[in-house]
Amino acid sequence: MNKLFVFLFIFFQVHAEIIEINHIEDLHDYIDKTTLVIFDIDNTLIEPAQTLGSDQWFYYRRKQYQKEGYTSSDALEKALSEWMAVQCITDMKLVEQEAKPLIDSLQEKKICIMGLTTRGMGLATRTIHQLKDFQIHLDKTAPSKEEVFFENTNACLFRNGILFTAGTDKGLALQKLLEKIGCQPKKIVFVNDKKSHLLPVEIFCEKQKIPFIGLRYGYLDEKVYQFNGEVAEVQFEAFKKILSDEKALESLDNRF
Repeated sequence: MNKLFVFLFIFFQVHAEIIEINHIEDLHDYIDKTTLVIFDIDNTLIEPAQTLGSDQWFYYRRKQYQKEGYTSSDALEKALSEWMAVQCITDMKLVEQEAKPLIDSLQEKKICIMGLTTRGMGLATRTIHQLKDFQIHLDKTAPSKEEVFFENTNACLFRNGILFTAGTDKGLALQKLLEKIGCQPKKIVFVNDKKSHLLPVEIFCEKQKIPFIGLRYGYLDEKVYQFNGEVAEVQFEAFKKILSDEKALESLDNRF
């Protein structure tokens, strides 16, 4: 009798849960043709080719600035500006090679997919090009083809199938976007390497009575845990070295 009660209680509730996965292909187990599939970008689809510029490096830099006495806000701004500078020039790589064929297969089945990232609109064009380097086009079966701009504490932008939230609440940003484009998903599955970024979307879905599954993606967990700040510092020192005109001319002279 108790088991029957539990079953009926679960059945009549809006389904929402967060599940751990270690491989992007595990996504197949949680979606159907009615699902809006949402992908995080950093440490989920792509990552820098080196330690410098990684998500873990950004958090490391922010923590270092806080230790030096910077306020939380100032530490965030300094670390973010450095991270953005590296993102503008760094090579990227796929977190898993299987991501590309997975996305292709979903799009071939006409399953609705989109990106949802903490990145701001200042990196929108760069992010789109980074994904294009791997022939990933999230706009093919996105919920809308139009470009949408709106405020959500900070300016948010939906472009080429990716919602750039600029560090704001992802749940509220997604809600505003879906309202603006007139989209009412029957089910949402969100893949993200950070549980803290899944929770706001889970809250939004519960309020809207949309079945939700958050997939906490752990493929890079060990790499993040093994982050070597000293390696990143050496890379950052090299990154910061811009030659003066005199040094550049001297270097040119030495070539001949």
